[in-house]
Amino acid sequence: MILASHAKKYYGSIRGIEDLSLEVKSGEIFGFVGPNGSGKTTFIRSLLGLLKLDSGTIHLLSKEVKVGEQDHFSKVGYMPSESFFFNELKVKDILKFFQSTRPVDPKYLEHLIEHLDVDLNKKFGSLSFGNKKKIGIIVAMMHQPEVLILDEPTAGLDPLIQSRFLELLVEQKMKGTTVLLSSHVLKEIEKVCDRVALIKEGSLLFTRRMEDIRKEESKRVIVWPNHQNLVLEGLTYLRDENGASHYAYQGDVNLLMRYLSSYHFKDMVIRNIDLEELFQVFYERGDV
Repeated sequence: MILASHAKKYYGSIRGIEDLSLEVKSGEIFGFVGPNGSGKTTFIRSLLGLLKLDSGTIHLLSKEVKVGEQDHFSKVGYMPSESFFFNELKVKDILKFFQSTRPVDPKYLEHLIEHLDVDLNKKFGSLSFGNKKKIGIIVAMMHQPEVLILDEPTAGLDPLIQSRFLELLVEQKMKGTTVLLSSHVLKEIEKVCDRVALIKEGSLLFTRRMEDIRKEESKRVIVWPNHQNLVLEGLTYLRDENGASHYAYQGDVNLLMRYLSSYHFKDMVIRNIDLEELFQVFYERGDV
């Protein structure tokens, strides 16, 4: 559904994306993860034909994306990181306008409105940031596109609406929709994504199945006082903080315990790490 091959985009001398290649398969939810400035939004805008690549190609729905050629975008739903519509229009009028531009099942639109708890009679300009995001979600999803491209969709949403939104994504996946989900919220990536890509400085570090990431035996090791020279296969030094040294560990915990027992620490913590910490380890190490 989405295929990028050696895509490169610079803004003058400033790097956007560099030799970026990835594939998003039909009917999967694909997580696209990286910090601000890593190139996620540049890639998405290039994917949508809003930016012209310096080199490389991007294909969407089996057609090469080119600036100004958007005849197949009726099959695509897009939500930017911030939603802007006419402030003086009521929400119901905004939705009516977009409903007139594409085939929309009224029952599904009603489902979205109820699920996201949207007030149709308020003017868009009076809405909070989170409620504006809800309108962006509905506009992107209302025509049940073949491909959904979402850039930080849950920023500003309260936890209940975030959960409901993820339910909507899973519903659409079950119907065959392909989703590219760019997000800083790794908990939602962990909940719904089939595969995930980590981007650093415009290039992909890796693409992996969430199933494989979950299987990795990952631990956080913290020792007091700080000791930066522990050397064991699978043990990676991260940082010193508050008089303690932090490590990440992947491997047999029995080997780890035997190794650490040869040292005399004042205190020690060994615990499982969550997905956010795991990605931080990959990012700091530059794993590919």
